[in-house]
Amino acid sequence: MENNTDNLEVATGNIFKNFLDNWLNIVIVIAVLLIVIIVVRIIAGRMRRLVDKKISDEKMVIKKRTYTFTSVVSNLVIVVAAVAAILIIADQIGISVTPLLAGAGVAGIVIGFGAQSLIKDLINGTFILLEQWYQINDIVTIGDTTGTVERFNLRATVIRDIEGTVHFIPNGEINRLSNRTHVWSRALVEVGVHYSENTDRVVEVLEEVFSELMNDKKYKEVILERPTILGNGGVSKLGDSAVVFTVICKVKPAEQWTISRQLRKRIKDKFDKVGIEIPYPCTNIYMRNKG
Repeated sequence: MENNTDNLEVATGNIFKNFLDNWLNIVIVIAVLLIVIIVVRIIAGRMRRLVDKKISDEKMVIKKRTYTFTSVVSNLVIVVAAVAAILIIADQIGISVTPLLAGAGVAGIVIGFGAQSLIKDLINGTFILLEQWYQINDIVTIGDTTGTVERFNLRATVIRDIEGTVHFIPNGEINRLSNRTHVWSRALVEVGVHYSENTDRVVEVLEEVFSELMNDKKYKEVILERPTILGNGGVSKLGDSAVVFTVICKVKPAEQWTISRQLRKRIKDKFDKVGIEIPYPCTNIYMRNKG
């Protein structure tokens, strides 16, 4: 027991002595690492601004892929630089890393005690990148969380939800994902009218709303196809208190929510103007007079 303690004290003393002898080299390595991190961040930021300036919104897919590639490469460079710096510093203070790297037994222990999840994250992240599941700025749903992809690397995905909360999700935990902004999106609005309304007249009024929306320069640019009533003007559902029409509209990615809200507003205003009733659930109560 005493020999082990003595050996530990000797090893600690040697590390401290090597640190004092090579402190300048260690400081230089740390400084170089910090410079690399700063330069990579600056280049990534300038690349993003250049992409925003040179690539138009019409080529949004190319823009998003460039964002994603830049994010992955910059993080990979930083990780490699950090690992290299750690190995150099370990060598400077007298810690031999060769046996650790070559020892299969140690590697097996490391893998057994936690590296499985890291490896799973990296493998899944690689497949996500190669198969283009999503890009930076895409709106995705992972599990119960929906938000905009802010950062992506081979280990984790960072998304921000509508409330501004940032979620860090290891790539190994992504088993099922829904991309709401892949290439194009679709606005969907259900419109209910009273059973007494003439369905043909309702369709005519809705078509007028569609024409007005298409003539609005503010929204015309983001609409890829004119809004239509699902089923060629047919009825989607005969509800408990309403005849339901389903309106769909193909739009540019992430614009489906804006167009859906505009359609609802314009339909409500138009129905009020022409006198088409939008019903709401109600309950009739009958009182029996025993007298």
